[in-house]
Amino acid sequence: MGRGRWPWLRRDAAPGFDQARHLTPTGYHSKLEEAIVTAVQLLRLFDFVYATSIVGWLGAILFFSFGVAPIIFAVLDPESAAKFVRRLFPRYYLWIAIASVISLASFTSRPLVYPELRAWNNLIVQGLLLAVILIALYCGNSLTPAINKARDAGETQKPRFDALHKRSVRLNVAMLAIGIYCVFAFETRSAPQSAGIVELSVEDKAEYERRLRETLNELLEAKAKRSAQRRGAEPVPTP
Repeated sequence: MGRGRWPWLRRDAAPGFDQARHLTPTGYHSKLEEAIVTAVQLLRLFDFVYATSIVGWLGAILFFSFGVAPIIFAVLDPESAAKFVRRLFPRYYLWIAIASVISLASFTSRPLVYPELRAWNNLIVQGLLLAVILIALYCGNSLTPAINKARDAGETQKPRFDALHKRSVRLNVAMLAIGIYCVFAFETRSAPQSAGIVELSVEDKAEYERRLRETLNELLEAKAKRSAQRRGAEPVPTP
């Protein structure tokens, strides 16, 4: 899993995370240590959910394609096999759709805690995950019922059944390829180079706003003095 890149596997690996004290002011790092949930922990959570969901739907495709499909019609009679497939496919595609939604949500959440992860190549993964969601919904709600209808029609609809079945196989291969690419992209990801986003406490927010107001008042007062000097008048104190 890229031990040379991820500091929770090797502490001296990268300047992010545990070595953030060398990159950030002391006060900021102290807030990082005091936080109930840190950016590191959130990223670990998002990565865990993303990896688990990817493995969930990719494993389902692999198991069905190479484990279940080859033996269904070899073990069961045609009528029983058809009934089994009709019951299986809607749940199969629903599982892929739900797991893909979780994958997309968790992957999209990563840049929320580390802004440097907002890279253009992440849009490729997001687009591919969205494609998997749409393919699974299409196959489960439109393609599978059409295949069942063509099968029930008998020999008169056999060309249509064959065409729809080939489309189903191609779409499953596409989802399988996308899943493999997403796993590869996840395994070769680079570590963040900052300490991440830290949420300020209520006291820190109040202090920040107070200093911001003071700074704005000073700027407004200086601007008023300069305007008064240009007009040759006495500076008017600001309230």
